[in-house]
Amino acid sequence: MSIFMGFGVGIIFVFIFAVVIGAFFMWIAAKIARVERSSFGRAIVAAIGSSFVSLLVAFLFHWIPLLGNLIGFIVGLFLSILVIKAAFDTSFGKALLVWTFDIIAKIVSVIIGTILVASSFAFLSLL
Repeated sequence: MSIFMGFGVGIIFVFIFAVVIGAFFMWIAAKIARVERSSFGRAIVAAIGSSFVSLLVAFLFHWIPLLGNLIGFIVGLFLSILVIKAAFDTSFGKALLVWTFDIIAKIVSVIIGTILVASSFAFLSLL
């Protein structure tokens, strides 16, 4: 039972960690792109909104046979950029740059989260 609890806590931790890291990278990208209304609060809203839209679209299009995943990825990409554009109140090009940094942040956070969850499982196996 404790393994499942550890897994659930790990997933929640990874999600929060991914949002914070994604928001930080988005905030840095917004500063680099000279987005006028860039703040860390807007970056958190953009990170949560972008993640939610991507997951929702991927889930909805997953059920379409053959090309559903590809179509879901493309639609999710476009909607994520629109969410970032709306959160920062900026142009599509600047939102695309911010999204690029968000993808880098998601890759980094998944790697770190995976290492942390794996190390917690290793620790639990020693008990």
